[in-house]
Amino acid sequence: MEVDFGKKDYVFASSRVRSVEKYLLSRDKVEAMMDSKTPEDALKILYDIEYGDGSDTLPPSQFETLLKEEIRKVYSFVRGIAPDEAELYPFLYPYDYHNLKVLLKAEFLNIDPQPFLVDTGTIPAARMTVLVRERNFVGLTDKMRNGILEVVDVYSRTKDPQLIDFILDKACYEEMLESAKAGGSQFIVDYVRLQIDIINLKTFVRCRQMGKSWDFFSQVFIDGGRIQEKIFTGSYDEPYEQFAEKLIPYGLAVPMSEGGTMLRETGSFTALERLCDNRLVEFAKAAKHVTFGVEPLAAYLIAKEAEIRTVRIIMTGLLQNLSREEIAQRVRETYA
Repeated sequence: MEVDFGKKDYVFASSRVRSVEKYLLSRDKVEAMMDSKTPEDALKILYDIEYGDGSDTLPPSQFETLLKEEIRKVYSFVRGIAPDEAELYPFLYPYDYHNLKVLLKAEFLNIDPQPFLVDTGTIPAARMTVLVRERNFVGLTDKMRNGILEVVDVYSRTKDPQLIDFILDKACYEEMLESAKAGGSQFIVDYVRLQIDIINLKTFVRCRQMGKSWDFFSQVFIDGGRIQEKIFTGSYDEPYEQFAEKLIPYGLAVPMSEGGTMLRETGSFTALERLCDNRLVEFAKAAKHVTFGVEPLAAYLIAKEAEIRTVRIIMTGLLQNLSREEIAQRVRETYA
């Protein structure tokens, strides 16, 4: 019997991830957080599942600091146990590109970028700051370098900060997909493609709601997903529920159908956003059947990202005194 030594390398890492999955936010704990009488009570639930370092507590108004630290801690842990960190680069690159957006916008608008930077990418935020400021591209990928140059050129002509997002998002997802293919995990490749499909779906809907033409959508469409551009543009004038039928092969019919219904009735994107996030969690759950390999590590990162979004929704709702029902309408599915 042939042994896959690449996967065998992940025996320890997979076991470590399985051991910490018990600390993921379960559905019961989500319900408990929503039932909390105060934001302070909700935070206590997070401390119970080892958010923070145990040395002190933050006021609820600063919960974003806790979430930022949790993400940093999670990625540091997973990168520390992965036999080949490069296989996880598709999950790290979005943080690199986030920092690029922050640094370039801060430069153009003459504001301080430091409060908005994150130290979770492949390049430390401090180093990225120096590289962008000095236009020193040593250490950056070709796509990062080309993205920066395109942003500088386009912004100098248009002064439109939104174009920064469009340019760097395209570069980011190209980088993620290329990296996923190089890593050799079909699970991660499929995950990146699903993310691209979801980004394009949301963009498709927002363009339509804003009255933008299909050719504008074509300009911001991101290649690499399973859903071809012509499927979107060919359905640009169709009712959302009718378009949803074309998304059945891609697993996005429910988000489009139910999300489209809410959009038509209320103008709200809440259902679409929630159902798309749920689709990512549903995808990640397939890794529960993988004994060892990079898949459990990748699924854990997907689960934690989804968990952070749910915590943010609950804490924001509690601080804004929203009703439990209003918060529940926004809360995502859990991996645990």
